[in-house]
Amino acid sequence: MTSLRIISRAADTRDTLSTPLYPSLYSGNGLCVEGEGLFLRWRNDEEEQFFLLGDIIGLRGADGMLSSASMLQLNPKPLEDPNGIPRLEGRFLLVKVEATGACEVWTDQFGKIDVYWQAIDGAVVLGTSLDLLPVARTGAPPDSVGVAHALTVYGARPAKKHTLYQGVQRLGVDQGIRLAHGCYELRNRSFEAAMVEPYGDRDLHRYADLFLEAIRARASSDGNVVYLSSGWDSTSILACLVHLLGKRKVRAVIGRMQYSSRSGVCNQFEIDRAQAMADYFGVRLDIVELDYRSGAEHLLNRVRGLFQAQQFASFTGLNHWLLAEGTAKTANGKETIFTGEISDGAHNLGFSQFGTIFHPVSMAFREYSDKMASYLFGPTFLEQLIQGSHEQDPIWQIFRQRNAGTILDPVAKGRRAVVRQLLASFYLRNGRFPLYSLDNTPLLTKRGRDLFAEESERIYLDDICDQVSTDTLYAWYLHLYNSFHWQGATVATLDHTAEAHGLRCVSPFHDSAMIEFLSAMPEGWGRGLDFHPTKYPLKWMLRNRVAYPNHLQVGPHSYIYDVRPDFSLIGELLHASSFKDAFTRALHARRFVDWLDTSIFNRAYIDDLIARYLNGEELRGAAMRDCCMLALHSAIGIYGPSLSHG
Repeated sequence: MTSLRIISRAADTRDTLSTPLYPSLYSGNGLCVEGEGLFLRWRNDEEEQFFLLGDIIGLRGADGMLSSASMLQLNPKPLEDPNGIPRLEGRFLLVKVEATGACEVWTDQFGKIDVYWQAIDGAVVLGTSLDLLPVARTGAPPDSVGVAHALTVYGARPAKKHTLYQGVQRLGVDQGIRLAHGCYELRNRSFEAAMVEPYGDRDLHRYADLFLEAIRARASSDGNVVYLSSGWDSTSILACLVHLLGKRKVRAVIGRMQYSSRSGVCNQFEIDRAQAMADYFGVRLDIVELDYRSGAEHLLNRVRGLFQAQQFASFTGLNHWLLAEGTAKTANGKETIFTGEISDGAHNLGFSQFGTIFHPVSMAFREYSDKMASYLFGPTFLEQLIQGSHEQDPIWQIFRQRNAGTILDPVAKGRRAVVRQLLASFYLRNGRFPLYSLDNTPLLTKRGRDLFAEESERIYLDDICDQVSTDTLYAWYLHLYNSFHWQGATVATLDHTAEAHGLRCVSPFHDSAMIEFLSAMPEGWGRGLDFHPTKYPLKWMLRNRVAYPNHLQVGPHSYIYDVRPDFSLIGELLHASSFKDAFTRALHARRFVDWLDTSIFNRAYIDDLIARYLNGEELRGAAMRDCCMLALHSAIGIYGPSLSHG
């Protein structure tokens, strides 16, 4: 477990906050630093003390390979400069304490560990979870932009620099904080976007080498567990682990989804293929029951402390909790859990799920439709938007016809404004479609939509729009992902739920060398209208560098909706699982809903949704999704007393 709490006080401020929670790392001059998960501490010639906490994988060399983390003990000096931190691979925090009692805090280059802070009573309290801050006792009014993001954008969590609460802030990616005597100052680390390169055959081998190295460096000699699905990502990790370590050091875990009695097992396709994969590689596959036909209230009670402290509210996160719980029961020493998460976004901007245009016969067509959707956010289409010629694009016309009822914003004027508009469509909307308008979002009032767009775009997009070109677009997508989906409640829950059960979870796709490679990967490598498949270099590796049963990757992908597009996993959970009773109680209580600012959130729409749900109507489409978000956040709950607004 990696945890940190820091209290910085003005000289004349009484200490009313520092009840010890973790081992003391430093105390004096109005500064209290506590933490667990300490990897290394050192003092330099200037009498500055440094504390490195977290999961350290290794130091990146010029050749892309990772040296042992123990090398840091010989020479940690490169980390004393914040710009040297990206050389270190891992999920970690670095704290520098000056002799004056001032300190700085930085995270790894992807911001995998969150740092929250709150200024109160002449002091600044900083922590790696909200329950370490005063807000956990007192509550606070909502930060409406943070709440709007959590309710309307996939990931169900505020964007990286936001929280759910006014007066409580969170460090962004490549951002540090300096605390000194009850005051704080933010620091920024530079980011240089990679340029797209004309990759060739040698780069296919380079990709394979980097991926194998990412897995080797993270593997445990005690054993390795793969959270297995039927897709390319987790099964590629399984193949590479067996290739590197042999089958005796590898096992797999999968969840069996029984969300309601009426639908039975939702992911039998996935389980059958995963079992076939496990049999091919000769490894054990354990099945964890994700059975929500009963027990929802008990599960919510178990996760509530963690989920409130990290602003999580997602069914995926609940699945991750049960997977970690089941894995811990059969854990063998210090095993490492491997997950294939973030691969979809890193390779194909998230369009790698056969989910864009359903075809009842051709999976190949469904894959190509995913490539078409990826193309609409790529450099070729961006240039058409800038030139005003996009309406003639055949792919645009196909998707526009299929989204005829969707409100689109007019194309902005000028290159910079169009770049900002495309990035906002991608990260700040609940419909992943260029020019998608917030007018499609009835949860927010007109004032709410304007506030959400203006503040979010100003904080996350404004400073970079001049730096985005067709040659750097993919690099910026992958960099910005760390502030949005990759820190959301459908991804970050993997690390936190594993830690809560004494386990270590890693994603080899979220490796800096892999991200750098994919940042420079050209559109013609499976991201555009070429004939290469989605995840082209990964699939090439599985045909040419490791043993892999390509013949098993046929047929339905995972869930019932692969053959029945009208089927909804959310619908089963919301309307037919044991969560229905828990949600009914939470929505009746109205604590979360009444906390919302009525000038930002459309109370008439929300009240109508809740009334329809409580009256037994089975909601569909956007209404189902909106009700689900309100119900989940209501069931997880908020800190402090109930607050009402306008």
